[in-house]
Amino acid sequence: MDIADGPALGTVVTTQQGKGVVRFSGPTAFSRGKWVGIELYESNGKNDGSVQGIQYFSCKMGYGIFIRASQIKSTHGPEIEVRPAPAVRPGLGHQRTPSSGLLRTNSLRTPPSSNASPRSTSPSKPLASSSAAPTTPTVLRMPRPVGSPTKRNSLSLQPRKSFPAQTSAEDHTNSPSPSSPIRIQGSPNGQPPKRVSSPLSLPPVGVSPSTKIPPRPPPVSFQGTPSEPPRPPSRPSSSLRNPIKVQERIQDDQELQELRAKIRVLEAKRADDSRHVQELETRLSEAESFVALRPKLQAKLMSQQTELAAAKRELADVQQLSQLAETRLLDAQEQLEMAMLDKEVAEERAEIAEAELEEVSEKLAVVEVEINVLREGGSKGDGGSSGKDTLAYIQLEKQNERLKEALIKLRDMTQETEQDQRRRISEMEKDIVGIDDLQSQYESTLIKLTNAEVQIEDLKLQLDDALGAEEMLVQLTERNLMLGEKIEEMRITIEDLEALKELSDELEENHVETEKQLNDDLNQKDVQIREHVQKVEALEEACQDLENTITQFRELVLQLQHELDDLRTQTQTAQHESATAASQTAAMMSLNLKLQSSASKNQAKNIDLEIRSLEAKETRELLNIVQPYLPELYVDSDTDATNCYLFFQRLAYKADLINTVVAQAHNLPESLNGPVSEVLVGVCEMRARISGLSILCKRFAAILRRCDVESFLNIGRIFPEIAPMEKRLDMHINLLRRDEFREMECVSDIVKIQAQFDHLAETYFDGFDHDLGERELGYVLSFDHDLDMFSASIGLAKTSVQSILQEEEVILDMGGYDIEAELFGPLRTLLDGSKGAKSVSKKLTKRLDELIDDSTALKAHLIPQMKGLSNLAAELVNFGISFAQQIMPHLSDARSAKSSFQLTTLLGLVKQIAAATVAKDMKPGESVWDAIRASIAVVVQEGGKLLPLALEPENVLKISGAAPWITRVAEIKASLAVNVEAERKVAQLNDEMQGLVRSLKTKDQSIQESGVKIELMERRMEAVKKQADTIVDLENELSKARRQERAYEEAMEQLQADLDTLEQDNAKLKALTAGQDRQTPGAQQVEAEPVPIEGSLETSHLLEQIDALRGTVRFLRTENSYLKGQDLLKEIESLPPLRMPVSRLPTPPLDPSGLSDSDASDSETPPPLPTLRSLTTETKLLYRDVIKFSSSPRVVDLSVLNAKRAEAKGGRVWMPKKQMPAHQVWERKMEAERLSRRVQGLLDRASAISNL
Repeated sequence: MDIADGPALGTVVTTQQGKGVVRFSGPTAFSRGKWVGIELYESNGKNDGSVQGIQYFSCKMGYGIFIRASQIKSTHGPEIEVRPAPAVRPGLGHQRTPSSGLLRTNSLRTPPSSNASPRSTSPSKPLASSSAAPTTPTVLRMPRPVGSPTKRNSLSLQPRKSFPAQTSAEDHTNSPSPSSPIRIQGSPNGQPPKRVSSPLSLPPVGVSPSTKIPPRPPPVSFQGTPSEPPRPPSRPSSSLRNPIKVQERIQDDQELQELRAKIRVLEAKRADDSRHVQELETRLSEAESFVALRPKLQAKLMSQQTELAAAKRELADVQQLSQLAETRLLDAQEQLEMAMLDKEVAEERAEIAEAELEEVSEKLAVVEVEINVLREGGSKGDGGSSGKDTLAYIQLEKQNERLKEALIKLRDMTQETEQDQRRRISEMEKDIVGIDDLQSQYESTLIKLTNAEVQIEDLKLQLDDALGAEEMLVQLTERNLMLGEKIEEMRITIEDLEALKELSDELEENHVETEKQLNDDLNQKDVQIREHVQKVEALEEACQDLENTITQFRELVLQLQHELDDLRTQTQTAQHESATAASQTAAMMSLNLKLQSSASKNQAKNIDLEIRSLEAKETRELLNIVQPYLPELYVDSDTDATNCYLFFQRLAYKADLINTVVAQAHNLPESLNGPVSEVLVGVCEMRARISGLSILCKRFAAILRRCDVESFLNIGRIFPEIAPMEKRLDMHINLLRRDEFREMECVSDIVKIQAQFDHLAETYFDGFDHDLGERELGYVLSFDHDLDMFSASIGLAKTSVQSILQEEEVILDMGGYDIEAELFGPLRTLLDGSKGAKSVSKKLTKRLDELIDDSTALKAHLIPQMKGLSNLAAELVNFGISFAQQIMPHLSDARSAKSSFQLTTLLGLVKQIAAATVAKDMKPGESVWDAIRASIAVVVQEGGKLLPLALEPENVLKISGAAPWITRVAEIKASLAVNVEAERKVAQLNDEMQGLVRSLKTKDQSIQESGVKIELMERRMEAVKKQADTIVDLENELSKARRQERAYEEAMEQLQADLDTLEQDNAKLKALTAGQDRQTPGAQQVEAEPVPIEGSLETSHLLEQIDALRGTVRFLRTENSYLKGQDLLKEIESLPPLRMPVSRLPTPPLDPSGLSDSDASDSETPPPLPTLRSLTTETKLLYRDVIKFSSSPRVVDLSVLNAKRAEAKGGRVWMPKKQMPAHQVWERKMEAERLSRRVQGLLDRASAISNL
């Protein structure tokens, strides 16, 4: 299964937080993509399977996490097969010795000695003490492994207590307790008792012929062995046969123990191999999934290459288009420059002509004056000749005529040039508008071209990396094939190990009796535990009764306290109801009068509403009729802008409607003159926020009403984003209509809308002066609402103090002051001062509303004064709110009788808050209330200064500007008058350009996706590289272990050769001792032959040295196996458990009288008694056969069966019986049974020799 697709539900996986089980896999609502929900085994998670209120799966809090599938480190199979292993006692690392299954015998069982050490000690120390106190080897039973019978199927090693244990001389001198279940028997005739097979034995004991052998303690009789009659102990003068036989038995036991230790080591190696096989299987599966992804990657790479080629072609086309646009733009610019030069030349010529015309007109005036003078002089003459006949006069007339003709021509020329230049200027302006668009498109195409070049370079690099990844994939596939072959070999060994496991399961019968004993002990302990549990339950019941009484007492005290609090609240409500009853009666009287007067007004309003609704219907119908006649250009570009303008106007009107309805519902601001509640303060704050939103919407509408067309259309694009905001206000208006208005929810929605509109103001509406009147109105309304907040907070503080003074249970501590003069009087003066400021704010608001209605506003130099008024009012609000908030805890403590009401505390709070807000510059010794009144007076004074300035016409500014839709109508008409064919071509070109842009965007997106995918594949390749490196390291470690194993085997063979030479020497010594036994006993003969005695002493010394060397070798072997076993234990414990074996047919019971591998079983004559030499050689042969059987198991060949099944396509196939896997397993079992029978026969012969 590919981890990227997500593991199946119920799979145990390993993540960075630890192990867990997959409970969810699929898309989620909190993020895009596919997520995997995991229930961890430990509390390292973040949730309980739910995110943002959606439950994906159920688990404990802190045990659930959601991660991507790529973050899963490894999987371990389904949850049923893989479970966390129970904790194992550190002293019992392995539960049984599988090699003991080859010994068909009843093992001797005794409780393990409490003094036995879990580890073997050095053999040199027991040898030193054995000469002084020789002991008889007692046979101890192997300890029963502590564990449930369900653990029998798991392969494990033997605990350290199964190794040969060295016991000291003190352990053997202690006599057994009478209560011990062990029965003591003596050995008759000084012969050692019949030896039975046991994995434990004592160290060898060296015996000197000159020393007396003390009587040995009788051995322990075991269950399953017949008891023998007691025999007298041997005399001290007996021969040395018995000690030598004891040594031989000890040697045999040691060899058997070594055989078992080797079998355990081999089993540990098999477990290690199985772990390696599992790791290789997981890696092979990952490699196969990676190889499966290779054709997909190649296909994607080819598709990306084709897409890249197409993108290059499109890019070349776009570059050609951009070059063509550049050339057109350059031509247009050149034509524009030529036209400008022609215009300048024509203007210069016109100026020169005008100058010449002025000169000629001056000359003409001079000539006219002269002509007049001459006329007058001619008329006065005595009848002389007329001046018209003179030459000068004729020349002047001709010159005048020429000048007139020149003037006429110049006038015509100037008119023509002016018309021509105007026509050219209009054409150039049109060309300039098109050139700007082409310039912007050219710049955008240049930017896209550079981005495309950068992305092409990146794609080239990624293609190079992908080609390198293909080579790496080839190498990985070759390595995966090699690993697959190795895995097949390891699978074959696993099947052999499973066959051995079935054999080891049959050997669990030897532990049944020990289980019975342990169950008896457990039953006794359970009885004791039940008694203790009963005692604990009795004590817990007594404690529970005491706790119940304590809780009842506490509940009684709490109930009394609640009753006292209820009585206090009832008294307060009664006083408040009595106080409000009078005001309610007066309000009801005034309300009746208002209802009577408003009934007639409502009727008139209903008539007006009906007429207006009729007009609205008519306008809607007219709009529906006119809309189809509108051009498509308006529908495409101007609809959103117009809707945005109407949206802001509508939103402002609805906010003002909510504000007025809430004010009428709470009778504001008249209700601030009486008792004030906390709800009223919250309503004042809500009205201030709603008023701010309304002013902001009015500002936006004013800007849209007078801005330019481009800004109007640009702002109109945000309409789809802000349109859903109106639904929230509609919801609150519906709640007002049903009288279910929720103030807190309304405030939260207003704050959210205000934050979004502030962002819009910074982004789109910054830098305009068309909203000057609305801004000024916003400052004045903020000043007005701050005054309401101040009055409400001061009224709340006053009402709260008055209510607590009326309570009888409150302890009053006035501190020698008059509360009326020190607190209530100044508060009333503050309220009166705020009323004066309120009247000024109302006048300013009315004046600004009138100016806005007339499309005028106050000049900008008055805005700082308005800001100053708003800031002063904000300081007053801070004082009032802080004073009301800080006195509430003191009043609640006084009301709950925790402390007394102290007037000095309130006055101190007033001074402290005033010094931090309104009275920062308060002089020492000045009254706090005077400072606050002074600040209110400053507010009233500043408002009084501003009001006359606002009423002066000189400070009024007319806000001019045409509506953008009017300008837009002219543009649309002009655009519709343009040639239709040219417009169609332009639209076609625009569509082509947009198509190219969209294709470029899609290509960019596909290129980005391919880059992300390539990065993902690179990360996976790195992970595969790391896994391949770990596989190489593991293979190196495995080769090192094999080399070490070969070295150990060579050392074992060397030691075995040394042991053979020592046994030959031992046989020679036995022959010498046998020759001495044949001689007749006598003191004189012993004294006459000192040589044999000296030889026996030397041989005894040599035997002691040989025993010491054997003990050293045995110690080194046990230490080596212990160290290797501990390392293997750690590795095995870290591995997941093996899969459950396939159920097979049970092994048939053995026939003790069946076939045997020995030739002696076929002969009718009884076999001769075995000698020690023959027993040794047979033991060596059996040891080699067992090692060969365990180290090189026979492989079950499944290739033929799989090939035939593949040919039959999953159906049944026929095969010979000998080629079936079951027959091969049966042959393996039969070989194991033959080996076990040989081991049993060897044990019987060894016990027969020991009885001689």
